[in-house]
Amino acid sequence: MALRLWPKDFERKEHITREEKALLRYASQNISEGHFAVGVDPVGMSSDKVRMGFYIAPNKGLLTFSIYIDPINPDQIEIYKMYVQMVEQKIHERLLDSKMLIVRNGDKKSLKFPYRHVIIFANEKPETLSKGNPLMALDSYVYVQFLNPIGKKKIIGRLIEADIASGCRVTYDQEFQHMTEQECRAIFERLAPEYTVVMHEHETVEVKQTKTTPSEQGVRITGKELEYKTFFLDEYQVALVNDMGKGHRVLLANPGAGKSVLLLSKAFKYASLYKESKVLLTCFNNNLSDSYMFKRTCANFGDNHNLYIMTLHKLVKKLFEECLRKRCYSNIATPEEIQECLNKVRSGEIKIRFKAIFIDEVQIFEPIYLELCYALLEKSDDALFLMAGDLNQTVRSQSRRGDAPWKKINGVKLDFTGRVRYIERNYRNSKQIGDFLNRMLCYMNKYMEQMNMISMKEFAYDSFESGDYEGIALKITTGINRMQIQTAVLAAVKEIVEKYQVGYSDIAVLFPVRKNTALRYYFLYWLTSALDKAGIPYSLITLSDDERQSKVQYSKTTGVVISTIDSSLGLDFKAVIVAGLYPYNYYFTDGGNNVLVTSWETIGKLGQHEQEKVQIQIRKLYTACSRARDILYVLSDLQPGSLMEQLLTEALKEKKQDGQQL
Repeated sequence: MALRLWPKDFERKEHITREEKALLRYASQNISEGHFAVGVDPVGMSSDKVRMGFYIAPNKGLLTFSIYIDPINPDQIEIYKMYVQMVEQKIHERLLDSKMLIVRNGDKKSLKFPYRHVIIFANEKPETLSKGNPLMALDSYVYVQFLNPIGKKKIIGRLIEADIASGCRVTYDQEFQHMTEQECRAIFERLAPEYTVVMHEHETVEVKQTKTTPSEQGVRITGKELEYKTFFLDEYQVALVNDMGKGHRVLLANPGAGKSVLLLSKAFKYASLYKESKVLLTCFNNNLSDSYMFKRTCANFGDNHNLYIMTLHKLVKKLFEECLRKRCYSNIATPEEIQECLNKVRSGEIKIRFKAIFIDEVQIFEPIYLELCYALLEKSDDALFLMAGDLNQTVRSQSRRGDAPWKKINGVKLDFTGRVRYIERNYRNSKQIGDFLNRMLCYMNKYMEQMNMISMKEFAYDSFESGDYEGIALKITTGINRMQIQTAVLAAVKEIVEKYQVGYSDIAVLFPVRKNTALRYYFLYWLTSALDKAGIPYSLITLSDDERQSKVQYSKTTGVVISTIDSSLGLDFKAVIVAGLYPYNYYFTDGGNNVLVTSWETIGKLGQHEQEKVQIQIRKLYTACSRARDILYVLSDLQPGSLMEQLLTEALKEKKQDGQQL
């Protein structure tokens, strides 16, 4: 396990203090393995005067530390001791919640490895703890003075090279030898959540039995210890999280680029650094917001009351109820309510302001939504307004090319010169699925530009990289009878479970619309009836058509996830079945009439408004397919040769030449 610094490019980061930089420099020159992190806030107790970090030494254990900027106060020795013990206890309890990090002896649990916390008095003189000095009472809790050139290497070396076990005050497995990378990820998930990605999937972990820890010590096992699948951010992502420079930004990326992960990580970072200010992370989709809240809970970030995570409509509701003492009569804010909120913010009647505002899936937001959010931003030099989105995932009506939503904020001209960043990397989709999506993207954008529906010169619509790992399955089936689509979906669910050993809860069925009465097409009813009859568990994260079924929060789903494409935006799943596509043979006029779409030439003859309706349908199909990480099944009951079927078959052509079956 080679050494990894967090963050690696620390020299250029203004929010990293000189004391933290000194530690990282020494670590980079003198440590060969492990993880060394600064600028973290594991228990919400960092400040301008006290910064926190940790060192994972694979063969020694975990050392967490608080860096005190001020010198030692002799009158506060007992307070220092109490502080160390309090922080150590909080972090110890946090680590013991991890199934990955514990061993058991009977009904008690202990850490797998030694752990201790210390204070570093970074600017204290070396003689402070010299022999015979009364302050020697602190020696087991404190390391001092590493910025003074005299004795610098000796003091830091004492910190880094210390035997963690010799000063360890918690019980641990006496047979400990070495930490795995998986265990390091579990530590980061609990101490530095801004640097990890937590999936809504449990890890299978077997807790080791040990007799080396005295049975009367340790903490009782609760049975609630668990472990979610966790991944590290790579160095490129960590650099983006620590990009704390001034000025507003736009982040554009395709599915799987991790933009939602980055927004949440940056929100964690800002909320920790600016504890006296408020930070807002907002989006349009309830399920995406719930996904954020799930990850926030996993990160133990619940005590940070300055971080607000909510949908735009919940934000409006909160402003009405808490600031104006009025009611919103629906969970969906009306244009009039949004405008009233905006007026009250501008007049000063609504006084709440945010140091940083992060907006996810900005392509869905109408200009007035962004106008309201921008009005809620603090008017300070270090305030941040960051919007992230994917212009290839338009799921709502937007204006024509040249009119990105952030360009039309009424009365506001934001300068994003040099601050529009494209992320091309794909962390979600397997190479097999990513290549398929890439061909689909290039094909649809090529024809939409020919129809004068988009301008490739304005945005890098085709900025897309495939994943770097092999997937499990990509299967496109066309020509399914529309009246047999539920049978095909049921067979696909069973095949994925039996053939690839995937659990029901790792499968999602995504579709455009619940029903279309004009076409006598009732996909959601057909599907849920078939699943009920087969005894297959499922959860709806979209509204149902009747009172038999109720919508479930994404974080509380069990069984197969059933969702419209719109409701799945921002989410991803191990296996995705895209079905119910028959209505996409048509576009629907404002009057409710259905018009058959047979070719790109047909689209070229449509008016601007109608072209946009078709474009949204095309992009929704792409969005649905992009939700899959390892397994993608597309079950098409589209008419043979239709425009939307062409999108699937053209994207698969290269794979077909390589032996992939259609």
